[in-house]
Amino acid sequence: MATAAACASSLLAPPSASCAAGPAASGALFPTSVPSLRAYPRLLLAFRRPAAAAVADPQGAAVLEEEEDEAPVQFDDIDEDYEDGYGGRGPAFTAPTRPRTGKAALPLKRDRTRSKRYLEIQKLRESKKEYDVPMAISLMKQVANTRFVESAEAHFRMNLDPKYNDQQLRATVNLPKGTGQTVKIAVLTQGEKIDEARAAGADIVGSDDLIEQIKGGFMEFDKLIASPDMMPKVASLGKILGPRGLMPNPKAGTVSPNITQAIDEFKKGKVEFRVDKTGIAHIPFGKVNFPEEDLIANFMAVVRSIERNKPSGAKGIYWKTAYVCSSMGPSIKLNIKEMLDYGADSSN
Repeated sequence: MATAAACASSLLAPPSASCAAGPAASGALFPTSVPSLRAYPRLLLAFRRPAAAAVADPQGAAVLEEEEDEAPVQFDDIDEDYEDGYGGRGPAFTAPTRPRTGKAALPLKRDRTRSKRYLEIQKLRESKKEYDVPMAISLMKQVANTRFVESAEAHFRMNLDPKYNDQQLRATVNLPKGTGQTVKIAVLTQGEKIDEARAAGADIVGSDDLIEQIKGGFMEFDKLIASPDMMPKVASLGKILGPRGLMPNPKAGTVSPNITQAIDEFKKGKVEFRVDKTGIAHIPFGKVNFPEEDLIANFMAVVRSIERNKPSGAKGIYWKTAYVCSSMGPSIKLNIKEMLDYGADSSN
């Protein structure tokens, strides 16, 4: 048995002559020169861990004897959040990234496409602060610094859903200080009213001939006013004028038996407004070169008109948000309560 143990202990070395002679020469009951299949995994482990020694047993398998017992790994000390990114424990690989510079380093994604002028002027107002009407108008004039005269715009988000008939908001407002722009008016009428329209200051006046010109692509006007007796003929222009917002409508004041009064109102500053499909009304109320008092007067006229034309189906909070801005400037948020109170005080 000593010879068998000696041959098995040298499994990793070339076999000697006595071991190669077979079991008869060595006197072993079992062959030890060729280990069984059970020995291969343990032999590979012996290569990887030199501290372990392979010892043969009578069955021809290699048994490992550890010279020193290693302390077991305590998995309780490992952080549960420490993973290798492949479903096991270990550090996750992250690709190196370059630090962002310039506009790419801005926190808001929408600011990364803004101009340098816009990024500078938006620092003059606090984005989350709610201003009162005089302060908002003054700040709007301050940030309007383009080479042309910008328009003053008001944007109101209303608690309305225009897909319901009783929640549609469409009306007009007469701006007391005007719009600051020249309005080109075309009139569709017939008979004696043609001369009345020309005398009232209409830029284009016609009847069937003007309808044919519009069908041919003539659109050089800002407002189209029609007398009620012309509406059956104007109905054929719905597909042309409707998408452009020029179709005459009684709610917009562009269908009226008094052609002279309608022309005079639009020349002086009558503005039509309506909410879009998201419930927002976009209304211009002058130019930024107007005095602050004139802009405030026009703005409060818009607020009173929206309040006066409140749809019957509106429920709950009617006003959601209100903003003013110039054509190329940042929006300035208004305090709804102070805006309505200011309108009540100014009306009294």
